[in-house]
Amino acid sequence: MPSERCLSIQEMLTGQRLCQSSSHNDAVLAALNQQRSDGILCDITLIAEDQKFHAHKAVLAACSDYFRAMFSLCMVESGADEVNLHGVTSLGLKQALDFAYTGQLAVRWLEHNCRYQYMDELLQYVRFGLMDVDTLHTVALSHPLVQASETATALINEALTYHQSIYAQPVWQTRRTKPRFQSDTLYIIGGKKREICKVKELRYFNPVDQENVHIAGIANWSELAPMPVGRSHHCVAVMGDFLFVAGGEVEHATGRTCAVRTACRYDPRSNSWAEIAPMKNCREHFVLGAVDENLYAVGGRNELRQVLPTVERYCPKKNKWAFVQSFDRSLSCHAGSVVDGLLWISGGVTNTAQYQNRLMVYDPKQNKWISRSPMLQRRVYHSMAAVQRRLYVLGGNDLDYNNDRILVRHIDSYNIDTDQWTRCSFNMLTGQNESGVAVHNGRIYLVGGYSIWTNEPLACIQKRKRMFSTWPVYSRSEKKTVRKLMVTSFAWASNWRKECGVMDKISSNNNSLKPLHHLNKGK
Repeated sequence: MPSERCLSIQEMLTGQRLCQSSSHNDAVLAALNQQRSDGILCDITLIAEDQKFHAHKAVLAACSDYFRAMFSLCMVESGADEVNLHGVTSLGLKQALDFAYTGQLAVRWLEHNCRYQYMDELLQYVRFGLMDVDTLHTVALSHPLVQASETATALINEALTYHQSIYAQPVWQTRRTKPRFQSDTLYIIGGKKREICKVKELRYFNPVDQENVHIAGIANWSELAPMPVGRSHHCVAVMGDFLFVAGGEVEHATGRTCAVRTACRYDPRSNSWAEIAPMKNCREHFVLGAVDENLYAVGGRNELRQVLPTVERYCPKKNKWAFVQSFDRSLSCHAGSVVDGLLWISGGVTNTAQYQNRLMVYDPKQNKWISRSPMLQRRVYHSMAAVQRRLYVLGGNDLDYNNDRILVRHIDSYNIDTDQWTRCSFNMLTGQNESGVAVHNGRIYLVGGYSIWTNEPLACIQKRKRMFSTWPVYSRSEKKTVRKLMVTSFAWASNWRKECGVMDKISSNNNSLKPLHHLNKGK
């Protein structure tokens, strides 16, 4: 189609307009190249190293002064149908003709010494771990120089080993297995809704460039591949930018629900789930933490609703669970967090229904549990968040003097260095039990949970910026804004989707929805 432009003064005076096609030249050249490939309407054949190449004299003369002189200055070759070119390789002639007819030329720089000396250094930055196995084999056999390079061979073998060791990938992550673009992303995995017993869905909120986006709006949470099985009361941990889900309660075909020992792993690069080895015990209402290159599952209730003292460790390299030092008592409905290679456990309830205020820490190197200063009050069904070198316990419930359950809205802070608890000067805006919790850039996010008064799932999201004494609460502004999530597992992980969400300011009828502060893009 002719390109559109404004009429010039000359065109307006003459009443004529020059129209020009932007694709005509390429179309003519492509047609001539097709004729050359088909061997039709060609008027000259060039021969190099006994190999013949059909061509058009007009094209050759237009591209080369050498051929223009050959065909127009009454030379012997001007009337010949075939011309033998001496001192020219067939490969060189083919590439020259390809360029004349297409304008494209493949420059192979690797063979030149000035570039070859940098090959090993350059290959260090190639993400071979993100290539599939077939592509890796193709690369390995693609060029003699690649085959001769010890560095290239080692890198390709490293990538092949990475692909073969599926379960060990989280602990073998390097810059060659991670995509370039990453951003910290908020995930919600499974849980329970009022209308659906167990939830399979996995949703994420990408905060990059979404400074004023309503985090509670369901439209701002994108859906990913669902879990193989819906579950609630499960645990989530992040290791090596893979997201692990273990245990929880599932619903069987008979309608009966019970704790399970199954576990699975989510890979954000491929948006896919993979089953991993099941735990040795069925567990729900437990704690799962990633310490160094292992996962640790602590306590919980089994399929018979019995409270467990056992602790087990998952090794990705072996894809096996093994028991380690047990807790000194049975414990469930506790909270936990990982700081400095140690697993911290607070509160919970024992098999004799005794509410706990204890703080215990597990040292994997010593395989030993150590008691620390107890919390300021008992808590069960609460959440724990680690910000720098402080632990925060949030929500949950306790028992009053009449042995009735009461909501705990106080927030207590534990200083790891001084082994001291402090009651914060601010409270939660609303009590939440079994909420999902995550920390990002010093901000604590508390999501979902349920009310002990109505036993109904909650849809609210609370966020606290550590340096301020305020809790913005993000609650449903209309009926379909947030799906109610109960016992929601909530984690930050790296996501390789590069997205920019639409930014709007939203306010609810009852609560002012304060804008989220910008979350910096991960490097």
